Amino acid sequence: MKLIAGVVIAVSLMMNVFLAQRLWNVPPKTEMRQSSDNMIVMQTPGGLLEVSTITSEERFDSATNHTVLGVPIGTTVAQIRVPAVYRYHIPLAKEWTLRSTGEALLVIAPPVQPSLPVAINTAKLEGFKSGLWSPITGTQSISTLQKTITQSLEKKATTNDLLLLQRESARKTVTEFIQKWVVAQQRWKGTKAPVVLVFFSDEPLGAKTTPLLSPSP
Repeated sequence: MKLIAGVVIAVSLMMNVFLAQRLWNVPPKTEMRQSSDNMIVMQTPGGLLEVSTITSEERFDSATNHTVLGVPIGTTVAQIRVPAVYRYHIPLAKEWTLRSTGEALLVIAPPVQPSLPVAINTAKLEGFKSGLWSPITGTQSISTLQKTITQSLEKKATTNDLLLLQRESARKTVTEFIQKWVVAQQRWKGTKAPVVLVFFSDEPLGAKTTPLLSPSP
C-alpha cells in the first residue's frame, strides 16, 4: 500500500509541476533537425523541362525541453518520417549556346533549378513521440514539427549536395534532348552525328573544354 501511495504522490507532484508551468506560461525551447535515408537518383525522360529526380525518405526530429523557473522537468521528443521527391528542371530558353569543333558539339545549358515545393507522400507520413510529457505535449510537438517540413525541404533542395547529386543524371537527360532535337536538324542530315558534350552554365568547364569553344559554322 505504501508503494502504491508513493507512486500516486509522485504522479500527482509531476502533474502539479506541469500545470504550474502552463500557468506561468514559460515557452519551451525546441531544437529541430533533419536527416535522410535511402537516397536514389533516377533519370527522367529527355526532352522535358524536368531533367532529374531524387527520391528520399526524410526524417525530422525535435526535442522540446520543459522547465519550471529554470529547472528542467523533462523533454518531449517528436519525429516525423515521410517519403519526398525532389524534382529538378532547366528553363527551355529560346536560344541555346552551342559550339562545334570537328566531330563534337558543345552545349552550355542553363543551370538546373529545383521544382518547388518539394513533393511528399502524405499517405506514408509517420509521426512518433516520446518522453515524460509526451502523452500531454507529444501531439502538439508533432503538429509543430510538421509545419516546418515544406520550408526545410525547399531549403535542402537548393543545397550544393543535392544539386551535385543529381547533376550527372540531368546532364544525361539534356544530352538525350540535344541528340533527339538539335542533332536531328537538317544541317546534320546525311552526316555522322557529332558527339554531344553538355555542361551547365554554373559549373566550371575546365581547361580540357577550352578548344571546343569555337563559333559554330
